[in-house]
Amino acid sequence: MTAVPGRLVAAPGSAERGVAELLAWLWRLGPVRDGPAPDAVAVGGAAGAAELRALVGERRLAGAVILAGEAGEERDGLPARRVVRGVARLRGAGALDGEHVLLGGGQPAVRSSLGVHAVRDERVLVAGAGPERWGDLAAAWLLPALADFLPGILDRPLVALPPLGCLRLDDAPGTAELQLLDRAKPDERERRRLRAMARALESSGSRLVAAVAARALRDGDVVPIDEVWPASIALIAESVERGLMEPASHGLLHLDPAEHAAGRVAPREFLRLDRDEAGRRLDEALAWMRARLGPARSFIAPAWGYSDGALAAAAERGLTTWMPPRPGPLLDGHLLRETLHDGVPGLIGVRYAPLVRLAEAGLPPTVVFHGRMLDDRLPRLRAARDAVALARLARRRDLERIAALRGVRWVGAAELVERLRAHA
Repeated sequence: MTAVPGRLVAAPGSAERGVAELLAWLWRLGPVRDGPAPDAVAVGGAAGAAELRALVGERRLAGAVILAGEAGEERDGLPARRVVRGVARLRGAGALDGEHVLLGGGQPAVRSSLGVHAVRDERVLVAGAGPERWGDLAAAWLLPALADFLPGILDRPLVALPPLGCLRLDDAPGTAELQLLDRAKPDERERRRLRAMARALESSGSRLVAAVAARALRDGDVVPIDEVWPASIALIAESVERGLMEPASHGLLHLDPAEHAAGRVAPREFLRLDRDEAGRRLDEALAWMRARLGPARSFIAPAWGYSDGALAAAAERGLTTWMPPRPGPLLDGHLLRETLHDGVPGLIGVRYAPLVRLAEAGLPPTVVFHGRMLDDRLPRLRAARDAVALARLARRRDLERIAALRGVRWVGAAELVERLRAHA
């Protein structure tokens, strides 16, 4: 069978290549080509803007997307660009907080209350965002803009995933690291928090991935985590049985063994392990999970601290392994890419519409919690003096609100991976 030629082009080794590979994977546009083709759209950066415009003018490219995510003067077919910080309010896409690159000329393709974020000149789209912004919600307007631009240039519809997302709770109900830092919470408090999450999941029909370390500390000794947080682990087990939560391995002890032996506290347990030791720790953790919570099919090392040996050991055990956000295919063998940074920077108040827009464009938002509210939520809201959001979140936390969002179905890691494999 003859392979279908890809419809996107990007220079090998360029930063924009990852974005092109993501878009090609996300919307079934075939393998990314290395050189121009008259039926393909190139994805490039500001440095190659003049060349891309020339190729489009010569009909050697069907179109071009130029990712100009830095400030600059008007030159080489690019408008002047400046960086501003603030809240950008976009029609139908919610509000986004952070740094924004605004364009000074051209036909606006994306406009907000701050100014123009992208311009279009027939078959060329210039966007004020680059690969370095991937995972930042402040650039969430980019994917819908590309979804609007590409079908008309390629003369074909995009084939996208249904609007799915994945919620994950890490460090539940606590870790040895938090114990040593004197930040661990009592069992009863954790049980109440998990009970509130379970009620929210049940009422919204959502599922939550609970990433649990198998061991904790008691009087200086390493013990099964359910000896420290028995009621909380029992609540997670009940929620798994009811289909509200899905267990994931968060390692064995959530401590770097070498640092711990030296009297220091560092979470990256799997960062420096060889394959045998990583496999031993995984086997011990997985055996505990099977007995107490049910089988874990995914694994997130503390702080994404993976050695090559740890990745090999996880693959040998058939574990889907969570990786940090980065442009490229969301699923690569057993590696699963998250799509948003922890804490969801860029979010304004309790306005979650950008999450829905991403899901509608075919990108499943992955939202990671370490409690019922997003990471660093209170400091950010206090710095912004957003008393209204603080009052609303006091009544109903981020997790409950996001789980109940209309327009996104929040699934477990197992179903997400199944969907991604079928899509690929």
